Amino acid sequence: MKKILTLVLCMSVGISVLAQKEDIKAIKNVYATYNKATANRDAEESIRCLTTSSVEYYSKLLTLCKTADSALLASLPAMDIFMTLTIKARTDASLLCAMNSGEELLRHALQEGMTGDTKSLDEITINGDSAYAIIKGSVVSVLFIKEPAGWKLDLTQSLSLIGQRIEASAQIYKIPKQELCLAVLKQSALEIPETIWEPACKE
Repeated sequence: MKKILTLVLCMSVGISVLAQKEDIKAIKNVYATYNKATANRDAEESIRCLTTSSVEYYSKLLTLCKTADSALLASLPAMDIFMTLTIKARTDASLLCAMNSGEELLRHALQEGMTGDTKSLDEITINGDSAYAIIKGSVVSVLFIKEPAGWKLDLTQSLSLIGQRIEASAQIYKIPKQELCLAVLKQSALEIPETIWEPACKE
């Protein structure tokens, strides 16, 4: 009986290790596919590599770009402020107002090279249906979620890290986070429109 139990245990461990190896391979593959697609400005292929929540977040951003004023933006997390300002600085207001979905905004961002990463992954830690991977040569991690269609890259994790850094810096230097977001954006040499704090779409 003990031999049977030991054999079953060994088989279970072996299956688990094999499954994890397959998961790691799938995670590396979807990340490499995403990087190649973004480098080629292939928005459709890029979106297929992303989590549902990543696309949904761009729906939120599109609404903020269209309707949020300075007061509302100031009340939001730094991540939302920074992303909204970035999109409005790089996208004509008329184009934003013509968009009808977050996927449409995300597709535009990918085609314009607003998002993407060209680095490889190092250590990957899997915990059920989620996994964190360290970007090679750094301490920065990226999140992957296992959805029904397979492992997908979650953009919101990387974006939240940017927001956290801005929030922390704002507290250290005692600067309103919205002002710091704009200061960071100005360093990217983008031409900042005077109407950046106003809703892109006016009734």
